[in-house]
Amino acid sequence: MSLILKYKKSLNEQWRMRFKTKHPDGDNFDGVITHIKPNFIVLREEEAFEFDGIIILSKKFIVGFRDGKYEQCANQILRENGAIKKLRVPRWLDSCETIPQALATMMRRDIWPGVEVIFNEGHDSAFYLGPITRIDDEQFSIKSYDAAGKWEKNYKLDYDEIFRIEFDSKYCNHFNAHMKSKGSA
Repeated sequence: MSLILKYKKSLNEQWRMRFKTKHPDGDNFDGVITHIKPNFIVLREEEAFEFDGIIILSKKFIVGFRDGKYEQCANQILRENGAIKKLRVPRWLDSCETIPQALATMMRRDIWPGVEVIFNEGHDSAFYLGPITRIDDEQFSIKSYDAAGKWEKNYKLDYDEIFRIEFDSKYCNHFNAHMKSKGSA
């Protein structure tokens, strides 16, 4: 079955599956697709049979899927524990057809996302977390902080290098709340 059909299955049946990527570290993402757009999917990420963050995943980095006996079991548990009934996604994503539109909306709504880019011909990645500060035609800026909670600088990133955008996860929400309490964004 093709990726397109798997995207539709996950969306239409609220079916959790694994999406395999060409990330330099071989990262995979487990979850239920909530939106299918021309160049990206929106996934409510699942971990330990609970939904956590929302991932906007660029289609150009998705190389496969797993939808077998492990997913069958995980879906049974998600239905038994009631997690699937709590599956929610912000409605504003309905009107975002491109990654720049999604980032512009996050900037207007003061949502601080995590943005991971892949560069150096697919050999390296970097993760930035903080507020979006500027949207341009080819790139955007994010004022990021490091894993030690130190503010860095405004980074200009190209849209075509975006691997994923994460928000509304426990990690992003807790770390952002901490940084907002410190000020100086």
